[in-house]
Amino acid sequence: MECLGPQCAELMLEWFRARAAEAGPPGTRAGAPAPPAEPGARGRGRPDQGMLWTSVSYNDEAPAIRSEAELEGAFEHLEYAVFRRFENQLTRAERARLDNTIRNVLFKIERYAGTLSGPEGPQVERRRKAIQEAVAEAREKAERLRLQARRADLKLAQLDGLTPEGFEEFVAELFEAIGFAVDRVGGTGDEGIDLKVERQGLRGVVQCKYHKKGVVGSPELQKFLGTIHHSGSHKGFFVTTKTFSLAAERFAADHPIELVDGPRLVELVREAMGPGAVKEPEPAWF
Repeated sequence: MECLGPQCAELMLEWFRARAAEAGPPGTRAGAPAPPAEPGARGRGRPDQGMLWTSVSYNDEAPAIRSEAELEGAFEHLEYAVFRRFENQLTRAERARLDNTIRNVLFKIERYAGTLSGPEGPQVERRRKAIQEAVAEAREKAERLRLQARRADLKLAQLDGLTPEGFEEFVAELFEAIGFAVDRVGGTGDEGIDLKVERQGLRGVVQCKYHKKGVVGSPELQKFLGTIHHSGSHKGFFVTTKTFSLAAERFAADHPIELVDGPRLVELVREAMGPGAVKEPEPAWF
């Protein structure tokens, strides 16, 4: 039977009210008791707005923060801006915009904290300072990695003049610039390990082979695979200025070995430098 007219509309309203009462506020399970309504909310037949919103979208153009909901929105916006600024590859213009946003939000939060009485003000200020300190640490790390990437970029154009030791140093700086913690091993008795690297729980070993001519074959990679297993590493990186034979590439495809030759070195340096950076010319002998 079709439902028409005011009676149908009233039935639908009652159904929505019942569903809202069962669901409760966001983050609670269905059927949980609903929180007490605000004074005057009883009998209005609608969920309280406090059940729906805990923050409001941050408005970058607004001169100040005026409420707790706006404050929470500002903190959410700030945390996301910090993540984007220091965890993504960005152009220079994008970095500048995010730096400006972070400064503005921190300033507004500081001003809002000064207007609060009681313990709320110091609590907000401590929260703001924690993010500010995290930003300073991330900025220092980003600057250190940028300088390392720049040194690697300069050495890339001079690879044909490096010594084997200089090439190993170049590879170490390059791995640091792309986010690895690096421990230089090298020397006698290194068992084919020149560097130990780690990033986000991934442990790896690096072997550096500096030669202008020639091809790396599968026998060298088979020996390196034994070194990887013996060291308890997850992965091995075989880095060379030479090229790899087809058999070597096939062997590496079936084992935890990443092959890094001249062209791949160029790609890694560009990754470390980030988008929009000025690049030195590639070595002519690649």
